[in-house]
Amino acid sequence: MRILAPQVAAQIAAGEVITRPWAVVKELVENALDAGARTIFVEIEEGGRGRIRVVDDGVGMTPEEAVLSLERHATSKLKTEMDLLNISTLGFRGEALPSIAAVSRLEMITCPPGQTGGYRLVAVAGEIEEASPWSASPGTQVTVSQLFFNTPARRKFLRSRQAEQAFMVEGLRHLALGYPEVHFLLKTPARTLLAAPGLQSLPDRVAAILGAEVAAHLLPFALDSSPVRVEGLLSAPDFSLASNRFQVLLVNRRVVADRILGAVLREAYQGLLTKGRHPAVILRLDLPPDQLDVNVHPAKTEVRFQDSGRIFALLLSALRQGLGGQGTEPRYTVTWHPGSLARAQEAGVSPPAGFGGFRAAPLSLPEAGPGPSPPLPLASVSWRFQDLGILGQLQATYILAQCPEGLVLIDQHAAHERVLYEMLKSPGADAPARQPLLFPQVIEVPASQADWLQAHLEHLAQAGLELEPFGGASFLITAAPPCLAQADLEAAVLETVEALAPLKSASQPQAVLEQARTIMACRGAIKAGQELKGEEMLALLKQLDEIPVSSHCPHGRPLWRLIPFGEIRQSFRRPRD
Repeated sequence: MRILAPQVAAQIAAGEVITRPWAVVKELVENALDAGARTIFVEIEEGGRGRIRVVDDGVGMTPEEAVLSLERHATSKLKTEMDLLNISTLGFRGEALPSIAAVSRLEMITCPPGQTGGYRLVAVAGEIEEASPWSASPGTQVTVSQLFFNTPARRKFLRSRQAEQAFMVEGLRHLALGYPEVHFLLKTPARTLLAAPGLQSLPDRVAAILGAEVAAHLLPFALDSSPVRVEGLLSAPDFSLASNRFQVLLVNRRVVADRILGAVLREAYQGLLTKGRHPAVILRLDLPPDQLDVNVHPAKTEVRFQDSGRIFALLLSALRQGLGGQGTEPRYTVTWHPGSLARAQEAGVSPPAGFGGFRAAPLSLPEAGPGPSPPLPLASVSWRFQDLGILGQLQATYILAQCPEGLVLIDQHAAHERVLYEMLKSPGADAPARQPLLFPQVIEVPASQADWLQAHLEHLAQAGLELEPFGGASFLITAAPPCLAQADLEAAVLETVEALAPLKSASQPQAVLEQARTIMACRGAIKAGQELKGEEMLALLKQLDEIPVSSHCPHGRPLWRLIPFGEIRQSFRRPRD
């Protein structure tokens, strides 16, 4: 047993904080932000493997403070033990500069405000080799070269120049999103990698950082529950990405990686995105520092919330408000005359089974007046599906309707699937409407799935599907949701079991419940290729008006699309009216 040499101990400590070139930039930029900088310039060579230079116009340091800043655990941000419970700065450990200096050659030039000259010092492997007065403007400039020269194992595992540079761009993008008032510039000797002017609004900063295409699809949201505030931007369900790289969580303007964000997003976008697609979200959460523990890991990317349950609920509420009405609140209003609907010649035609139960009652439509209704003021009618002018069906698959802005195509299967899904999860879904079978039906599942089904009988019952063990791998279907009245019940149950069996653990009841609802809604919905009469189409549109989400089916596919008249005119090269 022996005490490590100071240099070895410093290198080990530095390894927890400085893991790659981006970590150097992150720590230096966070120091600049804590110093009140309004302009931060970063220049890198060879992806940071060659040289890193960070220049800021924040509050510089005196010579004494500059020398002290290279001592481990020297900080201006904490004074007492109690300050750890109320951290409002990005840095506080006093480890960043000493850790960087321990594994590199570091040059610092700094000048405090109101001074005519600054101070320069050079440290190699943590030891100060040069220190002298220096001509400088207010602010701080730190140049790091020969990174990991004394820890060859760490340098050996660095990735390529392009990969390290990509880490740099991505990390600085996220930091810049938290500080739209600060001017950020990231360059190499050959080109500019990131340019974000200061004094921007969050939407403008997002456009500058993530691109105009992403920004155009983002919706604002905000929720104030004093002393906690949530705000940000999130993508509409019709815009998604192949990865989650455009998901940023800022807690008190600190970029953090917290599992709570992933859980909240999965819940908020449930049934709105197809599998494997991800939303773009920039979420800023501000709360009193004493309700947050940031002293979890040296990298300071992890946090603990005092009341994580409340934070989850607030984030979910804010996101749902931002998504609220996607498909239920239109981006325009419409005027339509009910008398214009071409009515079916036969009276009392029933809608397809599943619209309202095992035996759906005939629909009663408003009586046609002597002529078209007088036009309603455009602003007096919010968009409802039932107010669209139904023109007919296309390929017995799409309902074709019109509004003043253009043609509306509605996927009849996706629309009915969403209606049934919402019925299955509506209030009282713990005991949903179910129809006892007059003649219970015996099904046999593969032996490998029998144990799983046995463990999840209770969860399937919550979705309206009741089964009882019937010996071996056989089960008795005793009740089913009304939406499965006309479906092949055995096939629907077997498909549900086959899809859910990979969820081995009985500790995932919510996932089982959601998947069961989705599959049963799909099985019970009217199909593509099924002809519908006018009353049936109108009944479906009315039901879309009564559900909270009517933009996507439970699998995340869009269920309606608008083709603007302007596009139609343009395709025929007709002049504007």
